[in-house]
Amino acid sequence: MELWNTAPPVILGYEDEAETLLNRLVGGPKELDIVPIVGMSGLGKTTLATKLYSHETVIQHYDVRSWCCISQVYDRKEVLLKIWRGLGMLNTAKKENDHTELADELRNFLKGKRYLIVVDDLWSVDAWDDLRTIFPDDNKGSRLVLITRLDEVACYASTNPHHLRNLTEDESWELLQKIVFVDQERCPDELEVIGNEIATSCSGLPLAIVLISGLLTRREKEEDYWKEIALNLSTNLFHDVKWLMEVIELSYNDLPHHLRPCFLYFGTFSEDAQIPVHKLIQSWICEGFIPYNELKSMDHVATDYLMDLVGRNLVMFAKTSYYLRRPQLIGVHDLLHQFCMVKATEEIHLRRFRGSQTYNYDHYPQFATDMPSRLVVDHSDDFIKCEGIHSLRFTYYTCLNSTKLFEDSFEAFKLLTVLDLEKVNVGNSFPYRIVFLICLRYLEISGDFEEIPLDISCLVNLETMIVHSNPIEVCTKLPNTIWDLVNLRHLEVYGWFPDFDEISQLEKLRNCYGFLIYLSRDMPIIANGLSNVVNLKCTIGDLDYDSDDDEDDAYDWDDSRFCEPIFQSLDRLESLSFKIDTQCAPLRRAIGFPSSLKRLELLLFPFGEPLRSLSTIGELPNLEIFNIYSCFFYTSKWDVKDGEFPKLKVLKIFLMDDIEWNVSANAFPSLQQICLSYCRNLEIPSSFGCLNSLNLLDVHCCCKYSTEGDNRTTEESAMKIKEIQIEEMANFDFKLIISENDERDDYLLTF
Repeated sequence: MELWNTAPPVILGYEDEAETLLNRLVGGPKELDIVPIVGMSGLGKTTLATKLYSHETVIQHYDVRSWCCISQVYDRKEVLLKIWRGLGMLNTAKKENDHTELADELRNFLKGKRYLIVVDDLWSVDAWDDLRTIFPDDNKGSRLVLITRLDEVACYASTNPHHLRNLTEDESWELLQKIVFVDQERCPDELEVIGNEIATSCSGLPLAIVLISGLLTRREKEEDYWKEIALNLSTNLFHDVKWLMEVIELSYNDLPHHLRPCFLYFGTFSEDAQIPVHKLIQSWICEGFIPYNELKSMDHVATDYLMDLVGRNLVMFAKTSYYLRRPQLIGVHDLLHQFCMVKATEEIHLRRFRGSQTYNYDHYPQFATDMPSRLVVDHSDDFIKCEGIHSLRFTYYTCLNSTKLFEDSFEAFKLLTVLDLEKVNVGNSFPYRIVFLICLRYLEISGDFEEIPLDISCLVNLETMIVHSNPIEVCTKLPNTIWDLVNLRHLEVYGWFPDFDEISQLEKLRNCYGFLIYLSRDMPIIANGLSNVVNLKCTIGDLDYDSDDDEDDAYDWDDSRFCEPIFQSLDRLESLSFKIDTQCAPLRRAIGFPSSLKRLELLLFPFGEPLRSLSTIGELPNLEIFNIYSCFFYTSKWDVKDGEFPKLKVLKIFLMDDIEWNVSANAFPSLQQICLSYCRNLEIPSSFGCLNSLNLLDVHCCCKYSTEGDNRTTEESAMKIKEIQIEEMANFDFKLIISENDERDDYLLTF
């Protein structure tokens, strides 16, 4: 099951509410206005606010925007870091600042700007009093949107809170039909009466409707089953949070047993977490939730599990790429998260700690036969000592001395299989005691490490290793002993190998992100160590280039070292992202790509003679996604011939100026979407107008930074293609988007 074959979420109802709130956000007084949205959990407050936050009018109206979620335990520093992240300005230095410095910097940054800040799930008046002092009022028309369940908080913050109403019975029934009968025009007659009854029983709560719809979509559309659901919903007259929990329990009990621990695992993250999809999948695998399958990789099985949970409306994509709906981040509603935390305590032995605590089983005999095996640390100044723990995760940003973290409490960690320190910055020295945690299968850690110790090879069971660092500050020196980690499947680290004697094949390695590879020396890494990799992201450099050399002498195209095209031998590779870093020199090795490739992203890539690389790429038989980011052409011309790019569905081009682009009539026969970003004076070939498969042309910021004298070639050629598609081809589903919104990030590559 492909992750990018997902439909966008159904948003229905509240059109009148959205219009009222939109007017408050882009109209009204010049003074800073507080706009609380209040209502019970599951009413759709966050969904409505998200719709407004991403509205084009709102985006254009404000200088800067940010969205932050607040947990029930208020942590000022955590909230400030989330605001900085939303502004796109969170870095390592800010994570190390205290809350006073973060607040002062934020206040100064916002001064003189028209800003929009959304504070999601505000729980207390005290938290609001603390936050309110941070935001300046410069009469610029700034707005603070507060989302809360509590009337007390909403009325305290503003004399004009917006009380969100429940959906009407008609809106409830329409929403249920939209989800359950997504492939049909309407509900069958025999189910209409009982379906209306089910929708009405949800009392206008969108969350209840979505969860019940998830149940109905997983079964055959049979009247008896629908009557059973209606009966379960009607037994409780008080449709409050407790009733919603019973609805969640109903959905949970319908899960097959293999999905239950995967769903409950969301309780190990913070309640507002937006979890990278690859992190969730690798965590499930290392926790032992995903069984071995002879026909599918464990990643594919885990993906199937995830999509099953999505289909049941129990989890949701928090961020999805605009193109092909490829999900990047995933999360759960706060009520479902609360359910997961409670249920996981008994089902997967989860415990959470807040504050400074030490756990000692000698003092808790009730846990003698039910010891928690998974520990989540929400807030703690001192580290928790907890014997027998198999899984440990920190959910808040902190800086801990690695000696304090591992030396003082090492005895408690001997059985760890999963260690998630993403939010714990341990500095620039890799904690050496980690290498003695020989049971580790999953390691995620943050720090600007100069090097990783040779003894990392002691972690013989390690399957996933993720190192978060600042690539601008440091490129970690990697030991050759990494190649001894024979069970490694997922490796993510920005680093390089200073030398090596022999490279062992990592037969299980499927995902590798971050290597800096020098072409003239590191070819064994590609040819041997990465031979089974499916997803690869790397930087290509060249140690031998000397900018003072004569160009003809420096680039001997007959040198045998440069004859074999790189990447050609990786016959299992499906996704490749790489950038070129050769000191602005021409690339000395031919680029070849395996026929298995489905997704290709290129940054700073040199197209043209003597490489002829675009023709090579165009001949790839399975390529579906091709992204070009700030590449350059020696010939200032790109000719696409008949039959090239036979299966390509998505083409994204970023920063390509003044290129003559010619496309023959029989090229790109499967192309569905084109995105052009910051491409000035690029005329889009008119042959795209006759392409039957094309349904989207997105022209983004192609005129915004044009200098005087530049024309609007890109936009004008896009309008011509739209005219041909609709008037001549009768393709009424074709969509043209012309946007100058700088805040969109879906066009960016992932380097």
